[in-house]
Amino acid sequence: MLFQIVHIYSVNAIQQGASLTKDTLIVNKLNEKAPTFWSSKPDSTLRLAKRALEISTNLGFMKGQMVAYRNLGIGYYEKGQYTAAAQSYKEAVSLAEILGNDAYKAQLHSNVSMPYLALGAHDEALENLYTALEIAEKNDLTNTIAHANHNIGMVYHYQFKNDEAIAFYEKSRHLYESNGDTTRSTFILGNIAHLYLKKSDFKKAKEFYLQSLALAEKQDNKKAIGNALQSLGAFFMEQKDTETALHYFLRAKETLESTGEQTEYLRLMNNLATCYLEVGDTNTAYTYAAKSNKLANEQQQFYYIQTSAQQLSDLYEKKGNYRMAMHYLKKAALASDSLYSRQNREELVRMEEKYKYRKGLEQTSFLHNMQLKRQNQWLYAAIVLVCILVIIALLFASNIRQKRRTNLILKETNVFFEEQNAKLEASNHFKEQLISLVAHDIRHPIVSLQNVLFLFENKHLSPIEIQQLMSSSHKDVNNLIPLIDDLLLWVKLQLNYAQLQKISFSIQEVSQSIVELYQQKAHHKNIQLIIEPTINTQVYADKEAVATVIRNLVDNGIKFSKPGGSVRIRTTPTAGDGRVTIHIADTGIGMSAETIENLFTTPNYARRLGTNNEEGSGLGLQICIHYLQLNNSKLFVKSILGRGTSFWFEIDTVEQL
Repeated sequence: MLFQIVHIYSVNAIQQGASLTKDTLIVNKLNEKAPTFWSSKPDSTLRLAKRALEISTNLGFMKGQMVAYRNLGIGYYEKGQYTAAAQSYKEAVSLAEILGNDAYKAQLHSNVSMPYLALGAHDEALENLYTALEIAEKNDLTNTIAHANHNIGMVYHYQFKNDEAIAFYEKSRHLYESNGDTTRSTFILGNIAHLYLKKSDFKKAKEFYLQSLALAEKQDNKKAIGNALQSLGAFFMEQKDTETALHYFLRAKETLESTGEQTEYLRLMNNLATCYLEVGDTNTAYTYAAKSNKLANEQQQFYYIQTSAQQLSDLYEKKGNYRMAMHYLKKAALASDSLYSRQNREELVRMEEKYKYRKGLEQTSFLHNMQLKRQNQWLYAAIVLVCILVIIALLFASNIRQKRRTNLILKETNVFFEEQNAKLEASNHFKEQLISLVAHDIRHPIVSLQNVLFLFENKHLSPIEIQQLMSSSHKDVNNLIPLIDDLLLWVKLQLNYAQLQKISFSIQEVSQSIVELYQQKAHHKNIQLIIEPTINTQVYADKEAVATVIRNLVDNGIKFSKPGGSVRIRTTPTAGDGRVTIHIADTGIGMSAETIENLFTTPNYARRLGTNNEEGSGLGLQICIHYLQLNNSKLFVKSILGRGTSFWFEIDTVEQL
C-alpha cells in the first residue's frame, strides 16, 4: 500500500508541474494522507510519516520534516507509545520555532500535552497548553484555542477537579462547533458524561453518554463509537445493570477491534473482565483479565496493570491456586506503588518513561551548555564522569526501581554541582572582603599604634601629646580586640572547625549572665537592660553557641540605641512544638528593608556605626546565623526605621526530647 501511494503521488507531482520539486510534493502528499489513518490504522500513519520524514530530511525540507514529526506523534500516541509521541511532537515544535510558523507552533504545543498527560506529567502538560493558548489567542486560531481548552479540561479531569474540567470541556465544544467542527464533540460529550457520573448525577451522565453515541454514529467514527459504547457499558455497570453493561461492552469490542486502536481497547478488556466477574463467568473473566494485563504491561499503563493483576489474583484464589494468586497480588502492589508516588498520589506516573524523556532533554541542554561555558572545564569533566557512572548503572539495572534510583542520583548530583559552584563564588567573594577587612580595620589601628610608639621612643612628643595619643591608641586597641575575636570566630566557622556540644541548661541563667556582662556598657550609654519575667525553662542546645548569639544581639541593641532607650530579653513558649522563642528587642534607630535584606546575604554583611559612632566588624550577625543553623534554628528580624528592632529565634527544650 505504501509503495502504491508513493508511486501515485509521484506521477501526480509530475503532471501538476507545480513550483515544488517532485520529491517535496510527495512529502506533502504523504503528510496529508498519514493522519487520515490515525484512528483506524495507526501503524499506517507511522509508516507514511516515517517515509515522509526520510525524504524531507534528505532534501533539507524543514516544513515537511515538521509535519512528519507531528504525524509520528499522532501515530505513536494512538499506539500507546507515549514517550515516543512526546519526543516526536517536541522535534516538530523545534522546527516550527525555526520556521517561525505560529499556527503550527501553537497546535504542536497543544498536541504534546496529550502524551505528557498520559505519562502523568501534569506540570509539563499545563505548561505547553498555556503556551499554546497564548500563541493561538494572539493569532486568533480558534481551533487551536478549542483544542488547548479541551486538553486543559483533561488535566483537571485527571486531577479529579470535576467542575473546572466541565467548564473547560464546554468552552472547547462551543468553540469547535462555532467553527463548524463537530467531529470532536462526541469525545468531549463523553468526557463531560464521565465527570457527571463521578458527581453522582446519573441523569445528566446518561444524557451526555447517549448524545456522544448518537453523534459518533452520525459521523460513522469507529473510534468514537467504540468509546461511547464502552462508556455506556461502564455507566450501566455503575448502576449494577450488568446485563445491559455487557451488551454495550461487546458492541464496543466489535467496533474497536476493527480500528486497531490500543488505549481504548485496553480499557475495554479491563471492563469486560470486571463485568464477567460480576455475572460469575470466571473463565471468560480470566481470558479478558489476562489480555488486559498483557496490553497494560506492553503500554506501561500502571492503573490497568494494577487492576488486571488484582482481577487475576482474585480469579486464581477462587480456583484454589494460591501461588499464582500471590504472584499477581504482588504485581498489583508493585503497580500501585508506581501509580501513587509521593509526588502526586492523584497522578498516573510512568517514572521510567518520564525519566527517559527528561534524560534526552538534559543531554541536549548539556551539549548546548558546553558551547557556552568552555572555561568551566573542571565542571564539565565532573558531569561527564557522572554520565559515565549513570551509563554503567543503567547497564546493570535489572528493574524499574533501580532505574528510578539512578534518576534520583543524577538529579541530586546536578544539584550538588550547582551548590558547589555557588559556594565557590561565595568563597571567592568572602576572601576579597576578608582581605579588605584585614587591610583597613586591623592594619590601621596597628600602624597608628606603631607610629605612636616610634614617636614616643624617639622622644618627639611632649607629655600632653603622649597622653592624648596613648588615649586615642587605647581606644583603637579596644575596638580592635572584639574585631579580632569576631574575625577568628568567623574564620573558624568558615573552616568548619566548630563542633556542637549540646547540653541541657537554663536559658534564663544564660540571659542573666549576659545582662550582667553588658550592664556597665549599657549604663555608660544610659540604656536599660531588661529581662522580662518568665518561667524557668530548660533548653537543649550548644550553650556557648546560644550565649554567643544572645551576646551579639544584646551588644547590637546597645550599640544602635540612643541614650534613654532600652534592650529587652524575653523568652516565650512556641505553640505546639515544644520549643521556646528568645526575643531581643531594642528601641534604637531601626533598619530599612534594604538593610534587613543585606543582613542575611552572606557574605555581603552590612557594617554600620552605632549611635555613638561605635565600630563593628559586620561579622556578628553572620556568626549568629551560622550558630543557629548548627542548632537547628534560624534568625528572624522585624524592624521599623527610627523606632527599633526585634530579633528572635527558636531552640529545643528538654521536654521536646
